[in-house]
Amino acid sequence: MKKYTALGVMSGSSLDGVDLALCSFTEDKNQWNYQIIKAETILYSEDWINLLSRLPSGSAQNLIEYDVLYGRYLGKLCFDFLNKYQLTTDLIASHGHTIFHNPDKGYTYQLGNGQALASESGIKTICNFRTKNVLWGGQGAPLVPIGDELLFHKMDYCLNLGGIANISFREGGKRIAYDVCPANQLLNHLSMKIALHYDKNGNTARRGKLISGLFDELNNDPYYKKTIPKSLGNEYVRDIFIHLLTKYRASVEDLLHTSVKHIAFQIGQIFKEKKNQKVLVTGGGAYNNFLLEEIKNATRQEFIIPDNELVDFKEALIFAFMGILKDLEQINCLASYTGAKQDLSTGDIYLP
Repeated sequence: MKKYTALGVMSGSSLDGVDLALCSFTEDKNQWNYQIIKAETILYSEDWINLLSRLPSGSAQNLIEYDVLYGRYLGKLCFDFLNKYQLTTDLIASHGHTIFHNPDKGYTYQLGNGQALASESGIKTICNFRTKNVLWGGQGAPLVPIGDELLFHKMDYCLNLGGIANISFREGGKRIAYDVCPANQLLNHLSMKIALHYDKNGNTARRGKLISGLFDELNNDPYYKKTIPKSLGNEYVRDIFIHLLTKYRASVEDLLHTSVKHIAFQIGQIFKEKKNQKVLVTGGGAYNNFLLEEIKNATRQEFIIPDNELVDFKEALIFAFMGILKDLEQINCLASYTGAKQDLSTGDIYLP
């Protein structure tokens, strides 16, 4: 058995920081196995949070400038991380940071220039995993279900409670996946209004009350009537869902409470006629006790919360895995959940 190593780099829409996960992979009798060797989250400075938040409405020149600067920033983080723990890797697989995602119009854009990252780190880098899928008619999201299919296939469902909640499962002999609803993007946006980066354990939301009008408006969004495959872009969440929250003159507690109820309701819709399914839950929302309670109240499933390392770094792990598959010229993105014309091996390769 040959062992492959990759450093997965992930920046999510919740803007909490950059996840770095050095992982090893082996294949034995067509079964992939993984190990997270070392993982760490590098928190964003306030400057980076403000910059990444503003870039979608910035100039084209700003976008080009910061694409390179952010690529160098990621490259230095990778270089310092490997040196700090005296580790080596075959390659870096970087998700980048999503600035635009509009597959219906044929484009998606993740910040973090691959050549800048490779040059700064001195390591072969694979990035830009979404574009090829979109150009082949796919949604370009979610991408992590390839890991659910090959690394976590013993689970009936894989639920990621990140900035956007997404779900992955097998049905009719194939892997199905899609973005369910906005999640931590809503909750973190509201928490910042009371000087919190996030609502710890959902304590603030728990104290609030349901705003029935807002709850109904959120659930009536046209996205929920779309058929799968489908995906949510950050700009849609910002321009539609977050904008809707600003229409209501209500306390942050009530807005958070209603948002949690909305997330739980939408996840509950997935499991309407199912029970006793094994659901692996990862992402920052797995630490939100109130959100988990509401999801459990809306369903009849067995929710499995793994160790903190997997909760925090599952996405970085799977992007590392996607990088290895790309380097081996193997399929790493399935048409069944993205809607592309065919299965693909996605990602661009940059040498230092």
